[in-house]
Order: sequence, then structure tokens, then C-alpha cells
Amino acid sequence: MNPDFFKRLGDPKSWNRSSILFFAGILGVFFLLAGGFSPQKDEKEAPSDPAALDVSGREYEIQLEQKLTELLSSIQGAGKIQVAVSLESGEQTIYALDEKNQGQTNAYETQHVLVKAQEGERPLVEMIWEPEIRGVAVVCEGAEQVQVCAQITEAISVLTGVSSNRISIAKMSQTEGTK
Repeated sequence: MNPDFFKRLGDPKSWNRSSILFFAGILGVFFLLAGGFSPQKDEKEAPSDPAALDVSGREYEIQLEQKLTELLSSIQGAGKIQVAVSLESGEQTIYALDEKNQGQTNAYETQHVLVKAQEGERPLVEMIWEPEIRGVAVVCEGAEQVQVCAQITEAISVLTGVSSNRISIAKMSQTEGTK
């Protein structure tokens, strides 16, 4: 490109009506495309009842406890470890919705999007949220060492996203450690 092109582009005197309209049109197309990517607000979540964790929520809890136990037991000075994880709610599923205009009344009808499957029609799953972790309790032999407690707290916080005030670490009793 000619270096004079950029000099002329910065000079408002060299702009003509057609170049201004062209750039305004490009900007308008950009805003139209960017507006099409905004999230919809009419998604419905499955109800979450902390007392009624589903089977997959319990499986998630057990797997998380096993992974944390395996990882935390490798921290130097921690010794034998037991981990308990408490979940806030079970797995939440968000289903795809289809919104149809009812004509001139500006009323909209919202229905779940159904897809064909081997067992018939089923709703289309848009997103599945993993269960939210309420807290983590750790019982270990090395809990009397402040550095070990800090390392355990940091490891749990980084891996799960749980804040440190929801992590409890206690010293394992002598009778429990010898089993």
C-alpha cells in the first residue's frame, strides 16, 4: 500500500460522503453480527433441591473425594488423609427452548426443543452444570503443622474453586491413624 493512503485517511478534509457511508455501513453490520451472539435469558434450569441429590451427584462427590485423597496424601508431612465433600445441589440440566410468535398479539409460545432418539423423542440438552461444592473437610495426621494445613487448603481451593473459609482441616486421632 502507498504510505500516502494512511496520511490521507487521517485527514478529515480528504473524507468524502461515500467513504463515511461505507464505514458507517461496516460498523452497522458489525453491530448486527455482534448482537446475534448475545445469550438468551429464557433458559430454564432444573430445580435444585440440596436434600435430593441425584445418583450422578453422589457419584461426582465420591470421585472428587477419591481424587482429593490421592492428591493430598502426596503432600509432604500430611500423612494418612480422609476427605469428605459436601455438595450444595445436584447436577443441573438446562434444556434448549424454542420461542414462537403467536401472530399479531405479540405473544410468544415457549416450548422445549425435542430431538428423535432410539427410545422416542427427548428434550435437547443445552448445558449440564456440575454440582456446586458446599465445603470440604479433611482429617489428616499432619494437621498440627501450619505449613501442611496451608498447602492442603491451597490445593483444595485451587482444584475445586472453594474458598478457604469453606475448607476445614483437623488432626486425625491416634486410634484412627493406626487402623
